Amino acid sequence: MERKCIDCGAVLAQDNTGERCSPCQKKRLDERTTYDDELVDAEGFGAILGLSATQVKRLAPDKLPPRIPGIRKYLWRRKDIDAWFKQKQQEETQARTQTREQAGNRVFRRIARGIASNMTTCRYDSVICLSLSDKIGNKVYGQELVLGTTDAGRVEPIDLVKVDRAVALNALEQLPKKDFPELIGITDWTDLTYDRINKDLIARLEAYF
Repeated sequence: MERKCIDCGAVLAQDNTGERCSPCQKKRLDERTTYDDELVDAEGFGAILGLSATQVKRLAPDKLPPRIPGIRKYLWRRKDIDAWFKQKQQEETQARTQTREQAGNRVFRRIARGIASNMTTCRYDSVICLSLSDKIGNKVYGQELVLGTTDAGRVEPIDLVKVDRAVALNALEQLPKKDFPELIGITDWTDLTYDRINKDLIARLEAYF
């Protein structure tokens, strides 16, 4: 069955898999060149990407900006290429930001769990008599020894978790005070008094980041 050009009605050659005859394709291309921005062929696009024209043609269509529709040649509008590059840059920036945030959350999670562990030891495992109005002090960063009860029930020095103070203070700033009312007015973990430290605070701190 003969196939005909959708523009002029001429019979299409057997090797023509498109919808237009060669003259109509050229005319359409000329029209687009007249009314559209600069056009870039596969060789030019390859030069932009640092690839050969053949490599560009072999790339999956969804990895490149859309080619000019209805034209059998590999042609792109320069404005589409520029928009595509801008989108890719935005996606890469978002990916890097997300990676940094995830890495930061991992660090904060480790710090928060260290702080929580030291709170637990100082508040619940220590055998030293304390007043609930006392501040936890540098023990929260693992910088002081604590005499406490081990899992075996013996009273002996318990190792606290060493915590980076600068990162811990950064984590303190990140915690929303509406979720951690115990931290309202606290600018340094050392200022926490024992009456503000409870198992619920410790659990929330361990689970937040």
